[in-house]
Amino acid sequence: MKKTFIVVSLLLPAVSFAQQDLATDSLSTRLEEVVVQGSRQQLGAEVSTYVPTSKQKNSAQTAVDLLNRMAIPQLKVSPNYVVTDMAGKSVDIFIDFLPALKEDLVGMRLQDVKKIEYYDYPSNPRFQGKAHVVNFIMQKYEYGGYVKTYGWENTSNAGQISLYSKVQYKRIMIDLAAGAFYLNQSHTGGDVYETFRLPQPDGSLSVFERNFIQDSGKLRKRTYWPTFKVLYSTDKITIQNMVGASFDHTPFNDVMGHISYSPEISPAAAVSDCKANRVNTLSYKGYWNFILNDRNSITFSPHFTYSHTNTMSRYAEDNTDEFENSAIDNSYQLSGDLAYSHSFGEWGRLNTMVKALITRNRTTYSGTTNTSDRVNNYRMGPGVQYSISKGKIYGMLGIGLNYNRLECLDYKEISSSPWFDFSLQYSPSDRHSIRGDYHYFKIMPSSSYRSAAVIQSNPLMSYTGNPDIRSEGSYNAGASYTFIPANRFSITAFADTWILANRFVYEYVPYATGLLRIIRQPGGGYSQWNYGFAGTLRLFDRSLQLTAQMSANSVRNGEPYNFNRTKLGYAFQASYYLDHWTFSGLYYSSQGYSDGSMVGTWMMTRPYYNIQIGWANSTWNFQLQVASLARWHWRSDRSEMRSRYYDKAEQTYSINDHALARLAVTYTLGFGKKVKRGDEATQLSGIESGILK
Repeated sequence: MKKTFIVVSLLLPAVSFAQQDLATDSLSTRLEEVVVQGSRQQLGAEVSTYVPTSKQKNSAQTAVDLLNRMAIPQLKVSPNYVVTDMAGKSVDIFIDFLPALKEDLVGMRLQDVKKIEYYDYPSNPRFQGKAHVVNFIMQKYEYGGYVKTYGWENTSNAGQISLYSKVQYKRIMIDLAAGAFYLNQSHTGGDVYETFRLPQPDGSLSVFERNFIQDSGKLRKRTYWPTFKVLYSTDKITIQNMVGASFDHTPFNDVMGHISYSPEISPAAAVSDCKANRVNTLSYKGYWNFILNDRNSITFSPHFTYSHTNTMSRYAEDNTDEFENSAIDNSYQLSGDLAYSHSFGEWGRLNTMVKALITRNRTTYSGTTNTSDRVNNYRMGPGVQYSISKGKIYGMLGIGLNYNRLECLDYKEISSSPWFDFSLQYSPSDRHSIRGDYHYFKIMPSSSYRSAAVIQSNPLMSYTGNPDIRSEGSYNAGASYTFIPANRFSITAFADTWILANRFVYEYVPYATGLLRIIRQPGGGYSQWNYGFAGTLRLFDRSLQLTAQMSANSVRNGEPYNFNRTKLGYAFQASYYLDHWTFSGLYYSSQGYSDGSMVGTWMMTRPYYNIQIGWANSTWNFQLQVASLARWHWRSDRSEMRSRYYDKAEQTYSINDHALARLAVTYTLGFGKKVKRGDEATQLSGIESGILK
């Protein structure tokens, strides 16, 4: 008698076959224990797939927390839970192919996560042409729902509470969600050291330092948001409509201190700098997908947002005039993305799309300037994408053209700008993946940069915008290699560059008694490079997980700042799972980076570390985190900027780098039978106001 055993490795948990005694005629053969170890990580030319363990799902409180615990090799999760690719580029997150926002990921029932997919330039039209995508695949059910609460509080007077509820009956799913956030800080603001070099009418140069030393600060912030969402889904039709509101109020953000000059061109003086703002937002987001047949589909995504913004600032310095400025802005944005997709089978897929956008800003200023701005922005963008997957190779090519019309008071501009995407991925096996991509497009200036209003913020500084600025060209290229030899180990190496052409930049123009900050175009060239590697090691049947990252950030910032900087950073994280308990630690070295392409500011962060203890089952989840235990001062990030007529260095104060304890709790109650979970209702964000900044 002959027996043959065939073992197939799938995306399944490990299965153990106990010892067996088999009699073969007069012979007895003892088979030792055979373990079928399912692969929880698989790389592919078009998509990489990862399956979380039950320990990872039970110990995590949010979807981003789960991504962090899984240590997906193509992703980086920062200490404040921002998800990017390894080079720092933004990643869009979907739940069952529907776009997800921040609060969707907080309200997700993590026990229902079946697997997680990662895509670079996916061909699936439901991903709406996004470049880098994470897609959560959830357990599907027939009817029922769940209620989830999530709340946290820390020792620096900040906290949040959120409530999510989901009910599904057959093809209809209804979500209700609401949340509140508060922040009370008595350590905010910072010390500012400025150097002025002002040409005088007689040809001399007035050089002096102006130093602001903070004595006290206070910040209060409150945010409330409700959301309602309805989803209708069949095999051929998916229609989701969501409406929400957000009420964000900062009644005061005040800093008090004193000013001194060297040489003493003016006597020392007490200073108060007070700010307040309120932003109310109403939003609608829709997603409609229709599968016409096996080869054709149509997707339409309408969005509408209205935001009302009211800001106030008051700067008072002894022996000088008081500078008070207020602004009221009403902004509207209407957009719609329409895409048609056709599959050629083994010869690839063609996606054609049209994107339309209308933005209107109405802004009124009072105080040092009494004026108003009116900006209308229209954009229409047709494009096509062709993708093909041939075994171990996946390629995508996309081209399009954006037509723009701008109306800013009496100024009108009509322009067009092309965009181009290219991606090539090669995966010789499910253990190796090599990727390269190139992307070109033009960045449109924000409406707030186009204002011609001149606003004076203190006795020596005023600022204005530039109605004439145009789009700047953005060139981005990157490459990466990922290797997963086994479930217990993975490594990724990456390199990425970003270059701007015809960039708009802040420039400080001197006059005899102060500076006017303008927006100049073109400024000098700007480029940055990110490169490094990351690795993960899992031991003791995945109970212990160790991760390490090392990367370098290099920036070249041309006129008017003229600097080249490089900063090497690294991070380590360890997690250990013991039954219902989780123990983890994290260390991030100090980071250095450019604070945007418009400015010449170089930011420097402090090292960050924390220790976390958690206990969880399928219903309750408790996490206690303590951070920066040896740091009992309030000094946080530092920054510096140098230009021809003006230098500035700042030491900020905040709770971010002070010793901190944080307790977070979730409670989830499920009911019904086979309910589809995910796609939670979310707080909808507003649009950027047209207020000059």
